[in-house]
Amino acid sequence: MIRKISGYFLASVFLISAVSGCAGLPGRGGVAPQPAKAEAKMVEANIALDAVNEQLSAFYVQLGSVVREIREFQGRPGWNEFEQILLDYPSLRDPDSDAKITPDIVGRMADWSLKWKVPWEKTLGDYHGLVDKCTILEAKRLAVREKLLVVQAKYLAAVMIELSAGREKQGGEIFSVVDALDKTNVELDSYQTNDLGLYGTGR
Repeated sequence: MIRKISGYFLASVFLISAVSGCAGLPGRGGVAPQPAKAEAKMVEANIALDAVNEQLSAFYVQLGSVVREIREFQGRPGWNEFEQILLDYPSLRDPDSDAKITPDIVGRMADWSLKWKVPWEKTLGDYHGLVDKCTILEAKRLAVREKLLVVQAKYLAAVMIELSAGREKQGGEIFSVVDALDKTNVELDSYQTNDLGLYGTGR
């Protein structure tokens, strides 16, 4: 899964950077000169895209680190049975839950600890720590996604300016950036937490 994440990250960054470069401010041998309004909008969009690229890069680095931690945690002895307990008792999945741990839950956990020779309190604490990390990362993912949509709107505005000026070729070149950003959004949407509040590891 880590290798897959790295591949998607590099592909996204290189694709967006390459397309943005092609659709950016004109130079010799590049995109033909644009109307002043379209040029200004492109400058604004490219600056915004550079900032989002940095946030996107940081998100994938952090995602890779968290996924490695999750894979290590889920590779511990007894995880499958511990996972079933978490699924059977939803209140255990919330690190901030004030729900009382019932005798039934304690009994299931005690049996698990006896079988696997691992304190269930520590395992539950480690699980909650990972849930916290995933929750924070989910907020960052959604923030990056929202900013990508804002950047897309800026490029679309430049497309409309070009089309209104009868410059279909230039408008099409800029729209390729919009299409690349749309693919990046789809990619971001593929990384969401599961019922346990954790990212999948592709195990």
